[in-house]
Amino acid sequence: MKRTTTLLLAAAGGALLWRRARRSADDPDGGVLDADEARALYDRLAPVYDGVAGAYALLGARRLHNRAVGALRLRPGDTAVSLGCGTGPNLGPLARAVGPTGRVVGVDLSAGMLAQARDRVRRLGLDNVELVRADVREFAFPEGLDGVLAVFALEMVPDYDAVVARAVAALRPGGRIAVSGLRRPDGWPEWAVRLGELVNRPFGVSRAYESFRPWEAVRRHAREVAYREAVLGAVYLSVGEAPSPDGPPRQHREPYA
Repeated sequence: MKRTTTLLLAAAGGALLWRRARRSADDPDGGVLDADEARALYDRLAPVYDGVAGAYALLGARRLHNRAVGALRLRPGDTAVSLGCGTGPNLGPLARAVGPTGRVVGVDLSAGMLAQARDRVRRLGLDNVELVRADVREFAFPEGLDGVLAVFALEMVPDYDAVVARAVAALRPGGRIAVSGLRRPDGWPEWAVRLGELVNRPFGVSRAYESFRPWEAVRRHAREVAYREAVLGAVYLSVGEAPSPDGPPRQHREPYA
């Protein structure tokens, strides 16, 4: 109970920090944003995004990001794509995983977020990172793809199933996709679910997205090798492996650190 209270208070405190960044409350009940609305929202949030999202560090977001990158099992020389890369917090870990002979492509819809990512890439001296402004639904995946990462990127994309299907199809056999994001926690009381929605509303999240389940798309299109939940079931990480061309996906899980 104490841990639950701490997490909720941390989330509520984060919401207070985000009020300054929130300017998108035209619909008080929230709704599914189209591409133009999502782009405009994140362009506005971009200058303060890292600061306000830092509250999630209290809930273990950075550990989850690192776990997702590690689950891809990238090797030097590999090619990896980060869908919805935002300000680029995962670009450094991905670039280190593939090494100087590898390649990382960060994709995002928002020019403002990519500007922040570009600054990060420059500060870190990442010569093997390319940034692309594109809708993830239309992005052309590179050939010889070894890993796809989507962290807090697909739970607001209505066509997430098609995106996952294309990503898995682009992976070489044995390549991996790691998808993480928010989910409605099982067993939470309604007041807690509502609080979670309010906390995440500055990022465009609303109850309209409750039926979006990207982890199920990973299970449909890849061989699921790992699934876990964090933050009392409010966050998930699903890892899938591209099947070999001579057989259908097999449902099998393995533990990972």
